[in-house]
Amino acid sequence: MTTFRTKVWRFCCSLKLAIVLASLATLLAMGGSLAIYARPDIYGNLDQLTLLQWWQSVGQGHIRHTWWLVLCGGLLAALALNTFCCLTDWLTKVHRRWRKTGEYLIHTGFCLLAVAFAVGHLYGFRMDRVQVFEQQLVPLPAWPGTYLKLDAVEPVLDASGRPLDMVNKLVLLQGDKAVTHAVARINHPLQFRGLVAVPVSFGRQARGFKVFSPTRGDMELTPGQTLDFNAARLTVLRFWPNAVADQSGRIRPGGDRLNNPAFLLRLERGDETWQGWYLPRRGLPFPLVQAGIRFWPTEPLFADFSILTVNCDPASPLALAGGMCLLAGSLLALLSYYRKRKTGDHPDIH
Repeated sequence: MTTFRTKVWRFCCSLKLAIVLASLATLLAMGGSLAIYARPDIYGNLDQLTLLQWWQSVGQGHIRHTWWLVLCGGLLAALALNTFCCLTDWLTKVHRRWRKTGEYLIHTGFCLLAVAFAVGHLYGFRMDRVQVFEQQLVPLPAWPGTYLKLDAVEPVLDASGRPLDMVNKLVLLQGDKAVTHAVARINHPLQFRGLVAVPVSFGRQARGFKVFSPTRGDMELTPGQTLDFNAARLTVLRFWPNAVADQSGRIRPGGDRLNNPAFLLRLERGDETWQGWYLPRRGLPFPLVQAGIRFWPTEPLFADFSILTVNCDPASPLALAGGMCLLAGSLLALLSYYRKRKTGDHPDIH
């Protein structure tokens, strides 16, 4: 029994096994990269989600084209296990094989990176191209009660008007309490416990209209706004800068460019409630006219926004430790290379 266990352990620590696993994983990844190029409909958002999110939403539904990823992941996991076994075997004999510290620091770094990769894709999250308006709170689904707020966005332009940078004043909130804030730029993101928020673009978008009422004067129609008209209350539920009507007459969004604006309104008048669309080009809906409400648009209201990429990797400290081990191990291995040549200290291949 002891001999059998010894053989199994030697097989798990075998350099030959490591070479076979690494070669198969490399060949499979090379072939898989061609599949990624050939099927952008399947792999197009692979870099915008964690592997777990991508697999649950896309990958498992196209198993005929994504099987190689599962196999490649299994080979890499087996290689990491082989490396860990080899490292453990060395640790039990470190007093006799201390000269190989550099090589085994590389082993340690690879194991740490493999674990960090798995943890990051299992428990992290990615939010690609999140549109955030000034003073808007964006909830982070993976962190309940946590919000990202954009206080201000200030583009930096050159003399010709071409954007050079984007200054984003960001605040991370837990409930009503600010836990950190940063002036984020393109290459200087907000960072907090594995969370990284980096600006990638900016712009302006219509958020509503300024209107004039004979009884109330100038007013603003923006989502969430509530206006009282005598015995009636008008609430703005939604605003679309451009709306289109399908064949059934249903109003649908038609893009972010201001063209044919539409407001979804709710009118409360005593026990009666009406909800419907108001398109300025068509005039006021009859229920508003019947309630004695009069106003007309005078100018659009614009709001600045920033496009952010928000990622969270809870295993980033582990990945950093793995990278440092790889760097230190590579330097030690390089310095001891010629010494090992003189002493004939070579790895045993089983």
